[in-house]
Amino acid sequence: MSEEVDHRSRGSRYRARRRAVSLLFEAELRDADVVELAEERRRMGEDSQEFHDVAPFTMEIVTGVAERLDRLDSMISEHLREWTLERLPAVDRAVLRAGAWELLFGTEQVESAIVIDQSVLLVSDLSAEKSVPYVNAVLDRIAGLAEHIRAAEQAVSVLEASSGAKSAAESAEATAEVDPEVSEDVSEATSAEPGAGTAD
Repeated sequence: MSEEVDHRSRGSRYRARRRAVSLLFEAELRDADVVELAEERRRMGEDSQEFHDVAPFTMEIVTGVAERLDRLDSMISEHLREWTLERLPAVDRAVLRAGAWELLFGTEQVESAIVIDQSVLLVSDLSAEKSVPYVNAVLDRIAGLAEHIRAAEQAVSVLEASSGAKSAAESAEATAEVDPEVSEDVSEATSAEPGAGTAD
């Protein structure tokens, strides 16, 4: 009972993160799509008061983790010491993935210290005490790179956007240059050339 009161007193953002971690954990355990699972739980929460609704921030975390899972796992693995990602308890993986996503790709840029503190609280609530130091250390290392990674991601997005806009503009220009009526005239003239339909 005291644990329930404790986590409720930590605020809505903590509860949203905790729910995201629970969904990530459950999806991995069941080998299910976490976004579909979260959507299902969200609908259940809307339809019945017996189920808790899924907060928008929870949906944002699970969707973000699902979209960037390979990148996140690679980043976490690079910063683990004497452990592999596969050997970690599943709940620790879920906390690390959610925390790393928020540090690197979260749309609301929350201070790194807050994200790390909340992740440490989560792992101490949901996992073993021995997990706390390495979760703290891994997320701290990732936070040190977060600014550079965000800048690189932004540069790539801008480049892709300008490249996409350029190719769309070129395509529109190419279409505008070909007048359908002229194209029909050319086609008719070509087929009417001497010997076009006759065999030698």
